Amino acid sequence: MEQQPLVLVVDDQIPATVMLQRLFEHHGYRVKCAYDGPAALKSARELIPDLILLDVLMPGMSGFDVLETLRQDPATAIIPTIMITALDEPDNIARGLNLGADDYIRKPFHTRELLARAESKMKARKLEDNLQRRTEELEALLRVSEELNQRREINELLNLITRLTLEMLPGDSAVIYHLNEEGQMINSYAEFSERAPRSPGLNEQLVTRLLQTRRAMRWNGSEALVSGFKSGMVMPLQHGDTTHGLLLILSLDVEHDERHLRLFEGIGRQAGLALRNAELYEIQMNYSLHLEDMVAEQTKELRDAQQLLVRSEKLASIGHLAASIAHEINNPLQPIVVILDEMRQDLEAKHMPDIRDIEMIQQSVERIRRIVSQLLDFTGKRSEGEETKLINIEKILEGIVTLNRKFFQQNNVKIITELPQLPPVYGSKDKLEQVFMNLALNAQAAMPRGGELYIGAHSEGENIVIEFADNGHGIPQEYMDRIFDPFFTTKQEGTGLGLFVSYGIIQSHNGSIEVNSVEGKGSRFTIKLPITLKVPDSAEK
Repeated sequence: MEQQPLVLVVDDQIPATVMLQRLFEHHGYRVKCAYDGPAALKSARELIPDLILLDVLMPGMSGFDVLETLRQDPATAIIPTIMITALDEPDNIARGLNLGADDYIRKPFHTRELLARAESKMKARKLEDNLQRRTEELEALLRVSEELNQRREINELLNLITRLTLEMLPGDSAVIYHLNEEGQMINSYAEFSERAPRSPGLNEQLVTRLLQTRRAMRWNGSEALVSGFKSGMVMPLQHGDTTHGLLLILSLDVEHDERHLRLFEGIGRQAGLALRNAELYEIQMNYSLHLEDMVAEQTKELRDAQQLLVRSEKLASIGHLAASIAHEINNPLQPIVVILDEMRQDLEAKHMPDIRDIEMIQQSVERIRRIVSQLLDFTGKRSEGEETKLINIEKILEGIVTLNRKFFQQNNVKIITELPQLPPVYGSKDKLEQVFMNLALNAQAAMPRGGELYIGAHSEGENIVIEFADNGHGIPQEYMDRIFDPFFTTKQEGTGLGLFVSYGIIQSHNGSIEVNSVEGKGSRFTIKLPITLKVPDSAEK
């Protein structure tokens, strides 16, 4: 049973000490009295009370002198002290507080006020003590964790766990049992003090109970579970749903309390984790010993599989390359097909073809030629170099609109443009045309029942901002992070290369491309390209 707090009353006036003694004893406190300074210091060092009530005016050694001496001694420095005096000068109060008094109360005082202040100081001291103990426990567990995590060999780890358990907690014997997955003991280790018997053990009933409850247990002399020991604690060492061992600490004369159990549980959790890590390390080492044989047995199979994989990768690369060529050439072929169909109708009606239509076909054919040329460059068959120069973005966009206007009209897509005169950018006209064409055709594909496509550009700081915005079906949110990945497409017949290639072209122009989309409302692609006021020196040579 926990003892009541102890109060030390120090006053040279016997009636005052008797009154205070009776007051605090009436409220359940234990009380000791001292009648002068030296006696107060002696009692404080021997008893370490929970509170000192200290009178200021005493013959020989004043209350101030006693307080100063108490605060200089580490054993008594933190004992809560309330000074009681008839002096009410501010200088005296300040002196007492500066010397370390926890409170100051004047005579005559109200008993309820004194009791309330005393209880408040003792509670505060108790909270500080609890905080200090918790800090010490955390520091101890940190040390345990650091030391256990440095061990990988199981027997060495079992030895360390028992030794650390006895160092951190009061006890005379620490025992650890290492269990297999079936709960059978496969190893054990014990650490003893000089006076402890060498054969403490757990009975089968206790082991069964522990494995069923899967939690730490504490017992004292009235229910001793191991003969010869006054108290003890035991805990299953677990990781996940598996019990890897049991940790036991026994004491001949010290009863373990809740604070001991809390620290013991912390040690047990760290030990369970370390033991599991050691088991995994042992499995890994055993596997490594046989790995060489396993590699030798599988070498032939791997070589055969590698040959098949190389063959498959070659076929896959050819397939991806063919898909890429088809995707890039189909874009300029689309307006050619539409215009040729219209020209055929004009000829059947004995109308002369529009010279502008012929020019558009020539432009698309030239675009196909350039794609083929770039393909040859990519495969190493050609190396003519890429033409880069100062270009006007609004002119390229106007060409894209003109080239696709009839095709879009046939699909009930209205093109809205906002293309003012803009500063030039330095780059490849062909490649930027490729990007803009791809975005325009993607927008049309997103509006199978028709709609509106906005194509606009404006300057913003040191960049030109180009926007393609449609009111089509939009992009599902789960696809937003993948649309620029190679070969990712939501189209049934798409290749997934258009946006990937476009992303790379924009990056090669030191620009950026982003997309915002709301499913069912449409998408907006935003491209930013740096404005160029001077052709780079490397391009002028």
